[in-house]
Amino acid sequence: MADKSTAGSTARRLEFSDLETEIKAAIVEKVLRPTDLKSLCLVNKQLHELAVKPLYRNVSLDLGSGHDNRLAGFLSPKNIGLKHVRQVRLYLANIRDRCNQKRQADFATQMLLEFLPEDVLEEFRWVRMSSDPDLWCPWESFPAESLKLLYSRQRRMKWLEVMSLDRDVLPDLKQNPKLQTDLFYNARKLALYPENRQTLELSRFFVEKTSERLEELTVHCNFDSPDPRDHGPSPTNVIDPRELNDSATGPGLLTRTIFAEMLPFDKCTPFPKLKSLRLHRISLRYSADTWCKIINFHDIEQLRIYNCPGADSLLGQLSRANHLPKQLKALELQHKDNAENECLLALEGFLCLVSGLQDLVIDMENIKTLPNAAGIIRHGKTLELLNVHGSQDCGILATTTPSGDTDAEELVWNIDEISKICKSCTKLEQLSCAWPQTSLVRSPTTEWKAWENALGSLKDLVTLHISTFPGGRQTHSSSTQSLPRCVYEQLLSGLATSMFDVACTTSNKTSSSSNSSESAGDTADLPSTLDNDTHHTTGSPKLRLIAFGISDKIYEREDSRNQLLYLRSTCQDALGKDAVHATPIGWCLRQFVEPRSEVLDFVMHRETLVPCREAVAGGVRGAWGDEDDFEIA
Repeated sequence: MADKSTAGSTARRLEFSDLETEIKAAIVEKVLRPTDLKSLCLVNKQLHELAVKPLYRNVSLDLGSGHDNRLAGFLSPKNIGLKHVRQVRLYLANIRDRCNQKRQADFATQMLLEFLPEDVLEEFRWVRMSSDPDLWCPWESFPAESLKLLYSRQRRMKWLEVMSLDRDVLPDLKQNPKLQTDLFYNARKLALYPENRQTLELSRFFVEKTSERLEELTVHCNFDSPDPRDHGPSPTNVIDPRELNDSATGPGLLTRTIFAEMLPFDKCTPFPKLKSLRLHRISLRYSADTWCKIINFHDIEQLRIYNCPGADSLLGQLSRANHLPKQLKALELQHKDNAENECLLALEGFLCLVSGLQDLVIDMENIKTLPNAAGIIRHGKTLELLNVHGSQDCGILATTTPSGDTDAEELVWNIDEISKICKSCTKLEQLSCAWPQTSLVRSPTTEWKAWENALGSLKDLVTLHISTFPGGRQTHSSSTQSLPRCVYEQLLSGLATSMFDVACTTSNKTSSSSNSSESAGDTADLPSTLDNDTHHTTGSPKLRLIAFGISDKIYEREDSRNQLLYLRSTCQDALGKDAVHATPIGWCLRQFVEPRSEVLDFVMHRETLVPCREAVAGGVRGAWGDEDDFEIA
């Protein structure tokens, strides 16, 4: 017996190096942060080969700066990660001196396309940053020669884009049948960014070649409106809206050009495999019926409508039995409503008719109330992401007072509505909405506590986004507007810590009571009341991330000073006991630490400022004119 015990104690434990290669690869795939993957590449040769695959899968590059010289090392033939590149996104670097930046970026793009291995890319995106989110689209005048080089070397792309070019490339594509066959055979996603008649014709060609296999379609218009004061010749991208959009008498230039092969629309066959539709800045007032003819909305799984005038017409058409989506899983609507709130009424009716939504995103302006809770509750058994925001303001909520308060506040659900939503949508993992005001220097208000208690029904909640900042509109006795930013962040961290603590403590109490009940079950029968208590648990034990405010740097992929995020972690007190702690985290880093936080990736047309004293150029601005005060950052 002694020999056996000695042999067992000396047996070598199973280590990571002893695992099969497939198991190691599965473990490495779970590593999300690029810096961690980079560290894995430095361990040994085998881990290097396993880690470069997820590390190089999605590549984002900022071109047009002094860092372009690093492309030589990135594109080296010795770099074994190049063959694993599947997605490339190019951005224009944010630098002060923009002289010849576009030409430098074009050269870097040409070099990148020439040295990348052939037939590895699935998606290539040329992204333009804009201060106006409505104008997001690829950069203007992408080099036609670079586009032809891309299509000739990368023949397995699943994502294709139609963008404005420096010259017309359509004749070259038509004269190369082999290129057409290779290019469109694997295409499953198509993004159209029409800006002029040339891009409209190119969009028509791409739609015609991909219509049988197309699964995802994006149409994002960027036409300029004509200036009535300008009597000179109109630029190429200026088309009269009366000619561009559909009218009561027939289709407009947009639909009859892009979908020319489907004319007449009354007898056309819809896209057979289309599952996702995204529309940006398209007038739907008279074109809703046209879209219902070219799209089979019964099979649509993802519908996204952004800043489309007349969206209520499309929602009204989709509420009919012959167009009602049967497999819709994601609905996103960003809209500025009219005085009668016709779109809000159409949305509420549509939500009560459709079923099975998993992701629901609503961002509306100029509305009197938030969407009725009844339409959201209908999807309680399936809803996993809920992002609802609204305001009575008729414009963008970007006007703020020096204290950080917006002139038009966001609408907030009353406690009855949020309680019904939380009790019905028990599968919610991500929630984003405005919360009632409370104080950071006093005890939380009764309404704030009621909201915290309502969230106790969400057992699977992981990410909570509160778009409003506590301590904004308060009396001077409890206001935080005179506090330095560092002090405000500490107070907000304390509030987030208490919210994490409430979510964890209530669930732990319930689990401990259930465990004690199970241990006592061996000696005595349990009363039925204990069973009922264990089933009606409160708290959100999975809550891991809380965000306050709205980011204004999402397009720039940077951390915003207008948004504060806190990650749940642990710390030890003086007695060595573990306690819940809210740790600040950046917007960029949180996507690798907690991937179930994509609710923070949505761009909202609002701006919130931290209600505290902020440092300004040349000194510190005091809330009461006390410029002698200073802030230690």
